[in-house]
Amino acid sequence: MAEFQTQTTKSKVEEDQQEAPLYGDILESILSHVPLLHLVPPATCPSPGDTPSLPPSATSTENIKPWLIVLTQTTRYPYVTSALAYDPASQVWIDIHPQPSNIPSIPILRSSHSTLLYMLSPSKFAFSTDPLHHTWHHAAAPLVWRTDPIVALVGHRIIVAGGTCDYEDDPLAVEMYDVTTRTWDTCDSMPAILKDSAASTWLSVAVDDSKMYVTEKISGVTYSFDPNSKAWFGPYDLRPDGSVFISVIGFANGRLILVGAVGNAENLKGVKVWEVKGALLERKEMIGEMPAEMVEMVKGRAVA
Repeated sequence: MAEFQTQTTKSKVEEDQQEAPLYGDILESILSHVPLLHLVPPATCPSPGDTPSLPPSATSTENIKPWLIVLTQTTRYPYVTSALAYDPASQVWIDIHPQPSNIPSIPILRSSHSTLLYMLSPSKFAFSTDPLHHTWHHAAAPLVWRTDPIVALVGHRIIVAGGTCDYEDDPLAVEMYDVTTRTWDTCDSMPAILKDSAASTWLSVAVDDSKMYVTEKISGVTYSFDPNSKAWFGPYDLRPDGSVFISVIGFANGRLILVGAVGNAENLKGVKVWEVKGALLERKEMIGEMPAEMVEMVKGRAVA
């Protein structure tokens, strides 16, 4: 009898272990560190001797390249969205089925920074911050109605700046949503020099653990915003030289990176990459350049 109970208990434990689900945050953590090839179950190989032969670059866990996630949305009702992820280590495209925001009154997905997707209406604000954008959070809309703001996540705060559409509203207005307390707060307005370009169309945004950086794409004029003090700092000039006619910024492994188009809109001569250093962002070190054949492919297309 004891032996039967032991076997039953053992079977129950094994069954529970087999059925235990992998929740989203755990699954995303696994996928961010392990190539898909490492997740192929041994049962897919007919026998131990038939294990597929893979190049060292495919099985090495060193220098794992980040995934590319592509999100598309139709421009007409019902505004269908689709998402794909590309794993460069496995060279495989994967369908992602994001959780819908369930706000039919907000049809358009937006993003001015790659870590955050959002939807905004005069009365509601929805956002998603997880890497695969499975989970959506909902909040009341900011006080000022905006059509093309810059929106970025710094720590536990979402900063919404510029992009106003009403002549009575301050075009440089800044509001901040605290994810933990679920409350909005007003901040210092954007610098006056950005009045004619205070929208995501004309500004490039990058964030680190403590600040948001905003660069005017045409001039390279840059300011930083500290959510703790609710204040702006700058200006800083990020243009390496006068040959750069448009630029964007971003962070990579804690380094501020600037990508600039060289030449002019009618004659693109190249695309270069600089690392920006220094307390005043005054040092620019070129770290890469787009191959000439790729530059030729870019020519004739809009640079933005």
